[in-house]
Amino acid sequence: MESRLIREEAVKLAYSRRLLEEARKIIPAGASSTIRVATLNPIFISRAKGSRIWDADGNEYIDYLLAYGALINGHCHPAIVEAIKRQAETLTMSGTPHELEIEVAKKIQSVVPNAERVLFATTGTEATMEAIRIARAVTGKTKIVKFEGAYHGHHDYVLWSVESPIPGLEIAPFRIPYYPGIPEAVGKTVIIAPWNDAHTLRKIVRRHRNSIAAIITEPIMANAGVIMPKPGYLKELKEIAEEVDALLIFDEVLTGFRIAAGGAQEYFGVKPHLATFAKALGGGVPIAAVTGLKDILDYVGPGRVGFGGTYNAHPISLAAASVNLDLLLENDGAAFRRLHEVGGKLVRGLQEIIADTRVKAIVQGLGPIFQVFFTELEAITNYRDSFTINTAAYREWYRQLFARGIHIHSQWGERIVISTAHSLEDVEQTLTAAEEAFRAVKRILSFSTIDSL
Repeated sequence: MESRLIREEAVKLAYSRRLLEEARKIIPAGASSTIRVATLNPIFISRAKGSRIWDADGNEYIDYLLAYGALINGHCHPAIVEAIKRQAETLTMSGTPHELEIEVAKKIQSVVPNAERVLFATTGTEATMEAIRIARAVTGKTKIVKFEGAYHGHHDYVLWSVESPIPGLEIAPFRIPYYPGIPEAVGKTVIIAPWNDAHTLRKIVRRHRNSIAAIITEPIMANAGVIMPKPGYLKELKEIAEEVDALLIFDEVLTGFRIAAGGAQEYFGVKPHLATFAKALGGGVPIAAVTGLKDILDYVGPGRVGFGGTYNAHPISLAAASVNLDLLLENDGAAFRRLHEVGGKLVRGLQEIIADTRVKAIVQGLGPIFQVFFTELEAITNYRDSFTINTAAYREWYRQLFARGIHIHSQWGERIVISTAHSLEDVEQTLTAAEEAFRAVKRILSFSTIDSL
């Protein structure tokens, strides 16, 4: 049955596969972001609307990838498209300050708890890079603490122990570069710790108390599937940071403007010293932000701590972000209630199907962002737990969903996200496909593999 499914995929994706072959002749790996082709079925998307996408072969899918979480209001929202058109006809960019920068900063400040000051960048990578540099400058120290399995963008300072095949001891994790080409000298400024373990973290931090500038964390670990923080853990992180005069940085590139208007810091009631945002901030345009307390970010300025980028606070991105935020914040944040309602129905439905089919799997996260793990554990609490995950089962589940018009990433380390454009009808269609997919996983995989489910 698996070989028949693969043959059907080849027919269904014939043009996308020809395009990928052509792309690989001129673009290394076939795409300018390798994660886009690190999936079982790289597809070329030709158009999209709301919760739906259509590939170059004309196949339609309900999209739960959503540009890795950026499209919080769905594809091609008419108000965002109109804002882009209007701004493009007025001013594309100028290399000078722009009034929209103040407008969008005020909107962020109105809902993000720590946003006493706001700075704009273009990508999440740049935002975390700048936040770390600011932390080092303000504290006068050089090292950062990052956690196993956490991804904070594509710069050398954070590309350590992202997917560690051998983690080492909890008290002394191995520090492993994600890619070749990252100097070990950079690694010496990075301290690795296991996530969701405040007791061990406190021991690690005390060993390096005089050199730590910042602890950077995703409030919800969302690049190793979706792993929720233990109750009180984020509060302890801030306490631990302040014990050694370090700053706590929340990387809210994925949680920001997705789980609550004020992001994870509002949802969990913990205000970090600095925070970074991207993805859902723009709703489909390239924009990022660093927010923070004024006594920290007021050090940024000419002749002090530098912060720059030609495309920072790009007028077109600001125009789109402004409308995107309006859509999220109108009617007292009704959009977030809808995200939790619709996404919550999907989560609960998946949990019920798992119980009914008796597949050993769990669903973790919140309505707007979650993941399915094929594991015998009752919960995945950190990256080390992920070694129990049956990756073959997840890939097969993905393949079965894909064949039924449901688009997610084939790697369990990504996540399933929804938008305000997703409907309850989308959820029902997805749950029907998911049940068939779970049953197919049990039917297709060998008996020994089923035992490990």
